[in-house]
Amino acid sequence: MDVNRQFGLRKPCSNCPFRSGSGSIELQKGRREGIIEDLLSGKTTTFPCHKTVYREDGRNHDEDGNYTPNDVAHCPGAAAVCRKAGRDSVVVQIASRMRFIDHDHYDAAKGESMEPEDLDIDWERVHLSPPKQ
Repeated sequence: MDVNRQFGLRKPCSNCPFRSGSGSIELQKGRREGIIEDLLSGKTTTFPCHKTVYREDGRNHDEDGNYTPNDVAHCPGAAAVCRKAGRDSVVVQIASRMRFIDHDHYDAAKGESMEPEDLDIDWERVHLSPPKQ
């Protein structure tokens, strides 16, 4: 995979599930929290942008329809929510330390992403204190 493509998105897309305001994709109750908790705890290392997973040409699925990520990008909305919560996702930490991306790579996404306080995050599970408002 191409690192530049993996980190090519810097802002959440128009219907990103982590976008603030209206227009975001509706997820099942608790799904947003689960994604962010898994990223903050390190249970999962990344969350891909839905628009890069489900490409019209099907390049990220094999002939049997199985997901085979060949050309996906990390979700800047999820990355921004994690940063606001106090910890970058594992893949963002690694990319930053290896200087594939700058530390402020997802800062533009922070203004367009929901606040961690808007989610019912289990702060004990992720070993963080809730961000101060």
